[in-house]
Amino acid sequence: MREGEVEFAVPASRSAPELIADQLRQAIFRGALIGGTPLKQNDVARQFRVSVAPVREAFQQLVAEGLAVLHRNRGVVVAPLNEADIVDIAELRELLETQALRKSAPHLTDADLAQAEAKLREAHLSEDRGMRASLHWQFHHILYSKAQRPRLLKQIENLFVNMNRYVMPVGDAVWLSEHWVDNHREIVNAIRVGNVDRAVQLIAEQIHDATRRVVQGFRAERANEAEGHETVEI
Repeated sequence: MREGEVEFAVPASRSAPELIADQLRQAIFRGALIGGTPLKQNDVARQFRVSVAPVREAFQQLVAEGLAVLHRNRGVVVAPLNEADIVDIAELRELLETQALRKSAPHLTDADLAQAEAKLREAHLSEDRGMRASLHWQFHHILYSKAQRPRLLKQIENLFVNMNRYVMPVGDAVWLSEHWVDNHREIVNAIRVGNVDRAVQLIAEQIHDATRRVVQGFRAERANEAEGHETVEI
């Protein structure tokens, strides 16, 4: 492996474009590939020992998710991080997730809610940050699944993916509150008793609270980076 390259694990259970996109996605989440980093087709193809065709398809997927940006002259680069993006993601999440839950909640069965609670328990017990993020999304996906709006759910999933960039490198405390499990159970309980309005309100409140913490964490991280640069210059 060449100096400066990111090392990837290569399981063989999925298609090449899916595998490559997932490995690059996780590298972005970890901060191994920071905003502005060029993604070069030939380099990635060589690392994965594939042709450029599946790499190109993987890049297209990352661009569609908002994790990468296609520039005419620079090619594909990792999308930059900024506070305005956090707010944009949060505002879209509130609009889309409350809509999805309103349409889905009346059709959720006891089995659906039990499955959601099981995912919540798994997420709470998991010590792997990436797995916890995946299970957290699966919990929400179950609650929104009966909306029968596949495009809506795909947009929400992309928003979860993008928010992971801001929270996974710095820790769960930035994203999940101290009582996050109980708060999520409260959503399920509200749906179970037919109080959809309360469940929607809880979703909106949790998005607001999480956004506040993520913005604070992002500002603190940027301040630490700036302080570190000043120290180096001295």
